[in-house]
This record gives sequence, C-alpha cells and structure tokens, in this order.
Amino acid sequence: RVMADTSKVRAVAWDPSGTAALSLCPVPSTNARPSISAAADEFLLDVFLSHDGTGCNAEETECLLRQLDARDDWIEDQAQSRHKKGKQSKSMITKLSMDYRAAVCECLMQLQAKQQKQQDMSDDDDNNDNSSNSDNLELLTLSFAVSHLAEIFLLPSLSASSNFRGGLSAAAATTNSSRLDDGPSGSLTADTIRYLRLHHSRSHALLDSPEVEELLSSDQPEYYKSSNSAIPGPFEYPYWNLILQLVKSGQLDNAWTVLTHHSACRHAEEAAMTGRPLTPEGEGFAVLRAILLSAPLPGGRGDDYCVDDAGLDDFLEEDILEREEKEARLNNGFNNSNDEEEEENVPPENINEQYVDGVPRNGYLLWEDRPRHADRLRKLRYLRDLRKCGQPSDESEYSSPTVLPEVYQPNSAMSIFHTWQDVIKREASFPSSGSSGGFGLGGGQGGALDALFRRFPPLQQILSVLVGKVPPNIANDPSLTWSETLLMELLYSRPDISPDDISARANAIMSRKGDGRKHALDEIILSIMSGSAGQVVETMFSLCGGSSGAALPATVTSLLCNLLIDAGCISSEEASSSSVNIQTELLILAAEAILSSFSVQEQSNVGVRAAVRLLLPHAPPKRVEGEVVYEPRISATIAEAISHRLPDTDAEARDLLHLCEEAIRLGSVRIADACESIAFSRASFHR
Repeated sequence: RVMADTSKVRAVAWDPSGTAALSLCPVPSTNARPSISAAADEFLLDVFLSHDGTGCNAEETECLLRQLDARDDWIEDQAQSRHKKGKQSKSMITKLSMDYRAAVCECLMQLQAKQQKQQDMSDDDDNNDNSSNSDNLELLTLSFAVSHLAEIFLLPSLSASSNFRGGLSAAAATTNSSRLDDGPSGSLTADTIRYLRLHHSRSHALLDSPEVEELLSSDQPEYYKSSNSAIPGPFEYPYWNLILQLVKSGQLDNAWTVLTHHSACRHAEEAAMTGRPLTPEGEGFAVLRAILLSAPLPGGRGDDYCVDDAGLDDFLEEDILEREEKEARLNNGFNNSNDEEEEENVPPENINEQYVDGVPRNGYLLWEDRPRHADRLRKLRYLRDLRKCGQPSDESEYSSPTVLPEVYQPNSAMSIFHTWQDVIKREASFPSSGSSGGFGLGGGQGGALDALFRRFPPLQQILSVLVGKVPPNIANDPSLTWSETLLMELLYSRPDISPDDISARANAIMSRKGDGRKHALDEIILSIMSGSAGQVVETMFSLCGGSSGAALPATVTSLLCNLLIDAGCISSEEASSSSVNIQTELLILAAEAILSSFSVQEQSNVGVRAAVRLLLPHAPPKRVEGEVVYEPRISATIAEAISHRLPDTDAEARDLLHLCEEAIRLGSVRIADACESIAFSRASFHR
C-alpha cells in the first residue's frame, strides 16, 4: 500500500444538517496560521452530493407525500381486512392506484397553472427560460398516462369481489384477476375510450383555442374561415371540422353546443320561442338534439354528469356528495350555504327527460363497471346543481329513467346502443314526408334530417360516423390519427369488443396509419394493452424520469412497481429470487433521490422522513409461501439515512424514533443502532 502524503490529507465528514452532502475541508497552502481576512477564502468547504438529486418543488412535494399517505392508509386497511376476514382483496389495489393518480393529477394541474402564470408574466422577457419546468411537466404527464393505462389493463375491477349473473365471470370474481384476462366483451371499452380522450384526443385543446372562440362568436360560424386554421379535418369550413373532431371522440354534448351556434339553429330556436311553426330545418335540429343528447356511448357523451375522462371524479367526490346530500335532507332540501350568487345560476335541465323512445338518458352508464353506483353519483351531482340554483333537492322526486344493474351487463348495454343507432338510421335514411308533431323520436317521423342534409352536406357525412359508417373522405383524411380511428371504432362500430382484442385493433390501426412503422411510444402502449406489467416499470424508469434522480418520478416508479407486485402482475418470486431484485433496487433509488433532492434545497428533515416512510414497510422480514424473506439493504439504507441526519429539534427526533418503532420491535438491529445515534445527538445537545 502506498502511504499518502499527510500534508495532502483532507478532512471528510457528512454534513450534519443534510443527509447526502459530503463536506471536504480544503488543504492549507502553508502550515502557518491564516489571518482572519484570509480565513474566509482559504477555508471554504467543498461540498459534494452522494447522489444526483434534482430538487423537488412544493407541488411535487405535496404529490409525493399524498402518495405516501395513500400507501400507508392502504397498508393499514389491508391489515384490518386480514384480521377480520383472514385474506386481503386485490380489488382494493385499484383504489390505491386511483389514489396515486389523483395525487399526480392534482400536481399536474397545479404545475400547468403555475407554468401558465409564469409565461404570462414573462411575455416581455425573451431571456426567461422555462425549459426545465416544461421537461418536468412532460415527464409527469407521461407518467400519468402510463399509470392510467396500467390501471385499466392490468389491475382488477373494483367490482371483482362480487359475482353477478351475466356480468363479471366467476373467475374474475374469485381470483381478483385483471379485467383483461377475465372481463366480458365490452367491459374495458368505456375506460379505454376515456384514456384515449384524455391523453390522445385533440378536441379538448381545440375547444379552449382562440380560433374556436372567434368562430363561435361570429354571426354565421358555419361559413367562418381562417387563413391558417388549427382545426384539422377534411371539410372546407373549420366549423364542420370542429363538430367532426367532437364526434370522433364521442363528445356529443359539446357537439350539440357547437351546433346551437349555427345560424339556422338559432333561427329555429327563435321561431319556437315565439310560437311560430318550425321549418323542416328546425324540425331537423330538434331531432338532431334528441339524438346527440341521448347517446348511450361507452365512456359517456361528455356531459357534466358522466364519469370524467381521468376516471377520478366519482372516486374523489363520492364522500363529499354523500355528505352534502345528507346535510340537505336535514335542511329540507337546502344546504346551509347562504351564498346569494349561487341562486343566480341557471337551473339545470331535467337530466332524465327522455328524448328517444327506448333510450334512457343515463343509458351510457350501462357500460360502467358498476352502473347503479355511477347512476347514484349522477343523481347526487344533479341534486347538488339544483341546490346551487336555490331549488330544493328532494331525492324522492328524482325518478331514474331505468333501473340499472349492479355490475356491467353486456347484453343490456348493447340492446340500448342498437336501439339508438336504429333511430339514427331511420331518421337519416328516408326523406321527410311532412311536418312532425313533436320533438321526441320513435314516433314514425321518418327522414326528419333530410332537409338538413340537403342544405348542409357535411352534416350527413358526420352523422354517418354515429352508425359506424365512416365516409372515405373522413377515413382517408391525412390529419386523422390512430387514436381517433380507434375511438370511432370503439364508440360506434365495436363497443362490445373483447378486452384482449383492443390491443390487436390498435396494432392494426397503428400499422395502417404508419405504413407498417410504429413509434416507440406506440409499441409501449400496445405492450401494456397486451398485459405487460414489465413494460410499465421499464417505461417509468427509462422514459418517465424514474432514473433521473428527481424525487417524485423515482417515487412514482417505485410505488407503481410495488403495486403491480402486490396485484400479482409481476411475480414476487421473480422479484426476490433474481440476481437483481427490481423492487428493492427501485425502492433504494427512490429513497436516494428523495434524500439528495431535498438536501439540495436544504430541506433534509423532509427528505429523511419521506425516505424512511417509503422504505419502512419493506424493512421487516416477511413470510412468502412459507419462507422468510428479508432484504437487509432496505434496513441498511434506512439506518444510513437516519445516521447522516442531525435533528434540529426534539420533535423531529421523536418523530423519526416513532416511525422506526415497529421495525425495531420486529428485530431490526441496524435501525435500532441508527435510532440510538439520534437519541445520543439530542442528549449531547441538551448536556
């Protein structure tokens, strides 16, 4: 061994105020005692980070802590379930996944609002660089999409714990397997449509664009033209292309809203309000309204009462809606709020008024996992809107148009869907034989849309999409994407598609649109749709920032991997017996990213607590299929994090000791030794 020159030796120590900062003292140039003036320059400490942390802003920190809270609550619920029933329900894992996604969704909305505010403030500052914020937002958006897709195709149904005739299969009810494996035909259609709408559709962005605002405010929007229109489509005028975009994604409620701005529709409305007889075009618009606002489409038609595209509103609002309704019943149908502004709102229309014979307005809920539960939330939202307008919400007067089944029933959903399409075919296929006597459908009117088709040919082509017949000019439009093609197929042609056929149809459409070539992200989507849990983890790690050293992406990746293992999508035997235990590796990488990221921004107390919380459930020995499984690296990482932290207060020390109490009780000596160092440091402080 070569002896080092002692004059070159540098003192090395962990920064006691941090957990990932290594401090190196400088080597003095001479052995002479430095002057006071030179001391500041000559004895500045060199600080190095043991890991590559990139920081964690307030929005990401809140998201990270919310996910850890959700995970801890789930662990507690599972322990209580095992104590009461002797087993745990894997369907509860889907609720945990929704908790994770809800935290990420809230973080995304906050970051987008923050970014928009910064852009508005820096319009005049050309030197302002928001590239790093945009990169973080893009990675988090991709993580949200991947976790959403994994939840649909890999995790069990929320209603998997019960078996109902004609609905979920017996295998799905008893094994809590994924809906991809045992779901009946059409059981994944609604969720897949919502995923495609949220993450791949352009219609949401178009509705918020300045061009659409200008178009709809014009006197004759159907003839509006822009020199460089951002609304893609095969038609000459952007107005019809906008309606087509909404129809392609199944947002028929918004499509009707756009149609009400048509000059002929406005004239028909004015005639109806003044008592004048409707023209053939007016009758056609009345029929069109009934068709669009009754559509029993999987995933909903885009109104304010169906399940949102993220699939989270029902999950998050249920307790709030139930509590508001209970308070209203105690106050004779009113809430305690006396906000006068709410009473000025326009009362909602009767959401159960039937427009088409044989097609209830809530027919789209038949495609949901739990139709009756979804209808209950739809009713609570409607009653809440009534109360906001100062009207009493008497639940006893709410009459549902039909009693929905407890779980998804494919035959019931398809029967209503075919009835709706048959009405469209009848009203669009025969010429009008005279004026109709009413606004309802199904009374033998026949060809009521013929007058509209003669005046506005694009409308006939758009409505043909609703019956699954896509005209060549729409199907061959260069701007048509694979996701829009798949959406139209799932919405109007094959809503009862078998779950395992969705990836095959997506693959065929992608290949046709890309001349046989697919992008890397397309391959990832297909792999997850086919049931590859490994692809989820690989994508989160390599493309979504799981390996970047950023605290939130690394934590999201680790928690999602744990969730897939708990759900049985990734074998726990393979995870623990392979040369590289992916679960342990991701946990440790996430903990290191948390520690270093918070150390960078001088919030080591938050980082240590979050990292310890992340790792603790995996530190104690576990019994897997009769064998004790123990991962010493987890305990070692916890002990190292605690040992490198010098608590600032007794409260922080007490909190860390309380977190580790259960692990110490179960026999973790390394964690106990680290906790002793915390107690010793506080004792030394008070000495």
